[in-house]
Amino acid sequence: TLLFVVVLVFCILLSFVLKQYRCYYLSETAAVLLVGLAVGLAARLFFYSQEELDFLYFQPELFYFLLLPPIIFDAGYTCRRKHFFQNFLPIILYSVLGTFASTFIIGYGTYAAAKLGWITGVGTSDPIEALLFGAMISAVNPVATLSIMGNPELNCDPLLYSLVFGESVLNDAVAIVLFRVFFQYYSQHEVTSNQIPGAVLEFVGVSIGSVGVGVLVGLGCAFLFKNTRISEHPTYEIG
Repeated sequence: TLLFVVVLVFCILLSFVLKQYRCYYLSETAAVLLVGLAVGLAARLFFYSQEELDFLYFQPELFYFLLLPPIIFDAGYTCRRKHFFQNFLPIILYSVLGTFASTFIIGYGTYAAAKLGWITGVGTSDPIEALLFGAMISAVNPVATLSIMGNPELNCDPLLYSLVFGESVLNDAVAIVLFRVFFQYYSQHEVTSNQIPGAVLEFVGVSIGSVGVGVLVGLGCAFLFKNTRISEHPTYEIG
């Protein structure tokens, strides 16, 4: 845990230095990746046994329930609502249909390549494993692109920035839902192509339900903030 905190603080300070000195040749994402490579290399050099390396094992629950919510919250909280809702339809098309199409194109392309023997290590009995891979890499997070486009010195078109930012806010959630739906079918060990439409319908149901829950929670918080004096205590309000 101490190592994780030290690396996290170092990454934050490194990102601050890059932003302070306006370094356009190395983005914050690339710098953090280099830090991760350095930490992984140091672990390999100084820790030889698998037992010693287990403390670096990344738990999926840590990402889903600890790291991901603040990222999504920050993206939504800092979103320029006017530009977002003015371009809501194209953003939805890019994030939902675009991610959906990308998942199936990559997934079935990988499945076809495995069937033809061009690649190995991918199951050829059904396409679910390839679709899992497609869902995992279909949501691209353009952090470096947005950091450059958002720089006032470059005077980038606000419409382009709004489209890229809005798509990047929503595509992660779409890809996560797709991945979890496909994983449920993958864990059954026996999957047929006839189950793919069911997975798609489940994805649609989970997506609509998630949006409904978000709207209800948002309305509940708005009602609470409007009819109470909790704003006088920012710590409680943020909590």
